[in-house]
Amino acid sequence: MAIRTLLPALLAPWLLAACVNETVIPEATQAQSGRPAAAAAPSPPPAAVTAFDGTYAGRLTLNPDRTRACPPAPAEEREITVRQGRAVLLIDPPTRHVLTGTVGPAGDVRMADNLDRTIATTGIFANSRFLGEHRNGLCSYAVQMAKRV
Repeated sequence: MAIRTLLPALLAPWLLAACVNETVIPEATQAQSGRPAAAAAPSPPPAAVTAFDGTYAGRLTLNPDRTRACPPAPAEEREITVRQGRAVLLIDPPTRHVLTGTVGPAGDVRMADNLDRTIATTGIFANSRFLGEHRNGLCSYAVQMAKRV
């Protein structure tokens, strides 16, 4: 029998016997007096940012790049819908391809694809407008949208 299997087999009874008299493993939250520390109440989830709720519409413009050939920007307007602080961008209506994200307190957002995180739109909502950038792989598009009333 190899020493690697023999040594643990011989030491196992002694290691188990050392644990026989153990009663309770102290928790990390116990104070030095031995009493359990008061558990902190869980903080409530942050409230949804609703100041930017609404529908924003506008166009995407291809940012020029001489190092790669990117598809042209879509000719039709695109829409971002924000409800209860959740932003949804329907980036490709024929395939129903959407990007989703959560709007931060300052109006910042990152909407991304659920499966391919390289497809994303980032930007900021301010003054009834959305200004940002859409990326699809290495291709970049400027996004400018206005809030619809």
